[in-house]
Amino acid sequence: MSSLLQFTDLTKVNQIQENFITYFRIFAGLPGVRYVEGAATWIATDGGAPGTQMLKSDFPSDAVDQYIDAVLVEMGQYTSAIDWMVFPGCRPAHLGERLAARGRAGGPDGKWRLVGDIPGLGGNWMVVDLTDLPSAPPVSERFHIVRVNDEQMLETWRQISSDGFGGGEYHNFQQAYARHGFAQDALKHHYIGYLDEQPVTSGTLLLAGGSASIYNVSTPAQLRRQGFGGAITYAMMQEMCRRDYTWSWIWGSQLGKSVYARLGFVPADFGVREYQWRRG
Repeated sequence: MSSLLQFTDLTKVNQIQENFITYFRIFAGLPGVRYVEGAATWIATDGGAPGTQMLKSDFPSDAVDQYIDAVLVEMGQYTSAIDWMVFPGCRPAHLGERLAARGRAGGPDGKWRLVGDIPGLGGNWMVVDLTDLPSAPPVSERFHIVRVNDEQMLETWRQISSDGFGGGEYHNFQQAYARHGFAQDALKHHYIGYLDEQPVTSGTLLLAGGSASIYNVSTPAQLRRQGFGGAITYAMMQEMCRRDYTWSWIWGSQLGKSVYARLGFVPADFGVREYQWRRG
């Protein structure tokens, strides 16, 4: 943890959480997706994208264990695995301690177990100062980036994203993104990077909750190490600057962290903890 930037601006951390929630809210109402907002805000899927997450918790201190158990029972109707995210703004302040205790006890009826407790998500959260962008990363002169502006282009985006993430199920993404449209003032903007006429990388910019962030940067394995992922990320950072954002954040995979680091992102501890639950 000592190697991480200690990011203590709670206003910005709350903005990060709201952006994160918005990303998942976009999938609400799709077949196989259950999305709930309230004292507990969460999403559960039937095994497809975008996964199952507890996103925000606001429980009374004197009944926190009952609320935890009720959530596990409700979410358990749709899933047997939950990643419970606890941001600094979640309540009560000792929620993490209570989750750990309930996990040791097995949760309601002893059916749930806490199998992972990850402080700071291992430095996968990263932050960048957009007022001091580095030089554009090197990439082939044959490379260019196009903003997705219709459903046909979105299908191309889906295909390259699916290929980049190992052939995962991306139909939910296309359905969710298509129904929200492609206007310039939309919350999300999708991009495809081309080498000549061949799509080689993709990414999404989400403007929500007071912050801007990048999601779904994807390059197929056979096309990596040519600078495509870094170039499309940099283009989205430039778009943030054009929209007057001065900072941004990203959740970087182990594969992507080095790419983002070259663009100025630094690992940051936002005070987030992740509690991984499994049933059985």
